[in-house]
Amino acid sequence: MVRIIKWIAVGIGGLGLALVVIAGLVLLGAATLYDLRKPVLTAGGERQDTALYVRMGDGAKIAVDVWLPPTLPAGQRVPVLIKATPYWRGYDLGFLGKALVELHAIAPPDESDTPLLNRRGYAVLTVDTRGTGASFGSQKIAFDDREIDDFGDLIGWAARQPWSNGKVGAYGFSYRGMLATDMAALHNPALKAIAPSFDFTDLYLVTHPGGVLDSYFVAAWGAQTAALNRGVVPCPGAICHLIVAGPKRVDVDRDGLLVKQAINEHAANYDMNACARAAPDRDDKSCSSGRSLTDVSEVARKSAIESAGTPMYVEVGYFDQTSPSQALRRFQTFSNPQIMIIGPLAHGGFQSTDPFRPKAKHPDPTYSVQVERMADFFDGYLKGDAPASTGKSVTYFVLGAEVWRTSDAWPPAGVRQESWYLQPGHGLAPTPVKGGAGSDDYPVDFAASSGELARYRSPVDLSRTGYPDRAGQDRKLTVYDSAPLDRPVEITGDPVAHLALASSRPDGEVIVYLEDVAPGGTVTYLTEGVLRLAHRKPALQAVGGDPLHSYLSADAAPMVPGKAESIDIALSPISAVIAKGHSIRIAIAGGDGGNLERLPASGPEVFTIGRDARTPSFITLPIMPDSGEGRPSIAGRTSAP
Repeated sequence: MVRIIKWIAVGIGGLGLALVVIAGLVLLGAATLYDLRKPVLTAGGERQDTALYVRMGDGAKIAVDVWLPPTLPAGQRVPVLIKATPYWRGYDLGFLGKALVELHAIAPPDESDTPLLNRRGYAVLTVDTRGTGASFGSQKIAFDDREIDDFGDLIGWAARQPWSNGKVGAYGFSYRGMLATDMAALHNPALKAIAPSFDFTDLYLVTHPGGVLDSYFVAAWGAQTAALNRGVVPCPGAICHLIVAGPKRVDVDRDGLLVKQAINEHAANYDMNACARAAPDRDDKSCSSGRSLTDVSEVARKSAIESAGTPMYVEVGYFDQTSPSQALRRFQTFSNPQIMIIGPLAHGGFQSTDPFRPKAKHPDPTYSVQVERMADFFDGYLKGDAPASTGKSVTYFVLGAEVWRTSDAWPPAGVRQESWYLQPGHGLAPTPVKGGAGSDDYPVDFAASSGELARYRSPVDLSRTGYPDRAGQDRKLTVYDSAPLDRPVEITGDPVAHLALASSRPDGEVIVYLEDVAPGGTVTYLTEGVLRLAHRKPALQAVGGDPLHSYLSADAAPMVPGKAESIDIALSPISAVIAKGHSIRIAIAGGDGGNLERLPASGPEVFTIGRDARTPSFITLPIMPDSGEGRPSIAGRTSAP
């Protein structure tokens, strides 16, 4: 949308006065034709797209679009898929937007998956969640019980409609996917299956990965949601508002008074950015809600979601903030039947993020194929009686080998945990250090950054996430390299770094990168982990998405400057082959400029990293045995099954 707007602005600026007049008349005519469009009808004579309010149990009006299959004959009943969003279920076009749609210069304002799912024989319900879009109400915190309870009403409403067969599914990515999962906790018998993708089970770790504020994300997401809540498209420049007039109204709201009333109620919504910054620990309450982010996360509804037994179809990307670790943690700990796909997919699944194929733009599988495979999953539960399933499977892409494999567990069976130790001279080897004391000092370079396509930006920017050759940035870090490998090594699972570390300051953040170094010096990013030093205390039991640390206020404590402690840092899950002749690199940073909050806020900091026999530092790598060249993929597939 932004690219289209820029193109239009440049084109108009280059026209002469006469051409501007002609262009204006063309646009006026096109906009008029758009307004004269007749509703599209199904084969049975019903409107294909209906926008209406559904009244909730407490009287609040929730805006809903009903999209029916175009081939639906009169009297036939079909299953229903619900997708709910706080980011407007649709938008009303302004004068310029209407003209451009009529001239086929931009796409009409609907989600690309809806027509595909209609063609597959599903009615699709798109919903503005309470306090957003054209829906009434307000939010003191995301995902509170009242917001989730609305979907009990909506699922029941959908199941009772004359075009519904009474079977309902829920799907969506990011916030939409979290809502889909939370719907399972309602135990509504009409909800038969869900498909959350690129979602997060633990909201605290979204705003504070490793206990460190994701400052870019909370600021950008806060600004975007604040604009949307005001009924304004989050795009600079007046031309944006000529294209998009605001959130989509319901059909009876011809004068726009109802949507204005709803937007007025949204003024009471919480300030996401301010609330996240004011709650640095897991159990801190979010502003005036009286609840923490953990309280409203999927992990807090785990027992209800499990007892419902609702089957899940899940897609995630390796480099999508903390989503992969959280989704795989759910795979390991929730008893629900789960089919999971994890690969080099950007947030939402629209772009490739394969670091070994940096010029590849389109994901494998493509977005349309992803939607088709999700529909295949729903077919089994909503278009007949699916056989009872209690199983789990994870299909994962092996970076560097360009193959997909399927396992019934994560990490896959046969993976062995292998420790690689930091060595004198900044080496890395699978053998412990022998001998006396040894350590390395690293004066933290706070200018180090993982860039504008970092994983910490993906949920809000929908960026492809990319880490160009890391050699330059690594010169700002302290690095440890293995000797060139004499055979390929496949790392598949969840690496964990164990550092004997002292800091010159009471607090800070430690980032550990796992990288591939090619013989020519090119450095390819594989994964990373981050931890705020104040939250280093090991958890006695897992609280949320991270089994190693609780992030509770009672467990937070300052470091004693100069005193070495054992620091464990979980790295995000990965599957990748490091080729023969390449080296394994561990790079350690104390900040990620432009992405994560700087800790400490000012002044220098020095890390001292132990690497001797008594105080070793090492990383545990999940190694797939016999991971040499030629290891076969499942059925020889090179695209996700």
